[in-house]
Amino acid sequence: MLKKRFTEIALAVALTMSAGAAQAVYQDIAVNGDFETGDFTGWEQFPGSLGPAGQTIVAGNPGSAANLNEPAAAANLIKQANLLPGAWVGGETIDIQFDMKGSAGAGGVLFVEFFNELSGGGVGPGGGILAAIGNPTADWTTYNYSTVVDASATGGITLQLAAVCGAVEGCFADFSIDNVQIFADVAAVPIPAAVWLFGSGPVSYTHLTLPTITE
Repeated sequence: MLKKRFTEIALAVALTMSAGAAQAVYQDIAVNGDFETGDFTGWEQFPGSLGPAGQTIVAGNPGSAANLNEPAAAANLIKQANLLPGAWVGGETIDIQFDMKGSAGAGGVLFVEFFNELSGGGVGPGGGILAAIGNPTADWTTYNYSTVVDASATGGITLQLAAVCGAVEGCFADFSIDNVQIFADVAAVPIPAAVWLFGSGPVSYTHLTLPTITE
């Protein structure tokens, strides 16, 4: 009788663990990562980062593309902010992938940054700059990075892309971004409804650019 009861308990535990494992899905949690809406739906633009030209829609590859223009000696920045708050327990691996082409010089770079967001505001430990790309290619190139979520990410996670140009004579940064994907093995949670609006239509990408600085 005791042996039978032990077997039932062990089976129940195994089924529970199996059910828990089934709830974790390796999925792309980025919203509008391919910019198929032709604008920044799903993306947050850093307050004050837009230059006088603001946000415009221009000819893309071959569809429409979002184009940002930024004043000199500044950062042209967009981000997928506070993704899946409350869904992270810490230790999950995040795989980030995107396509990029462009040109840069005299210190112009694209910063790829990741942050663990606190539910009350601010960021937790473990985040920061994943890469500083200073020599983009003229053709589309795929970039891949991985990081780990900290348990402090009660307010979700954030991926930030910034075309940065310092106050250096001749500095310029001109980046086109497409197919941004943020893969994570997280518990099954509802994906934002906006994501189902994408997946069809012309190819689009976003364009981050900073003007040349002259003295």
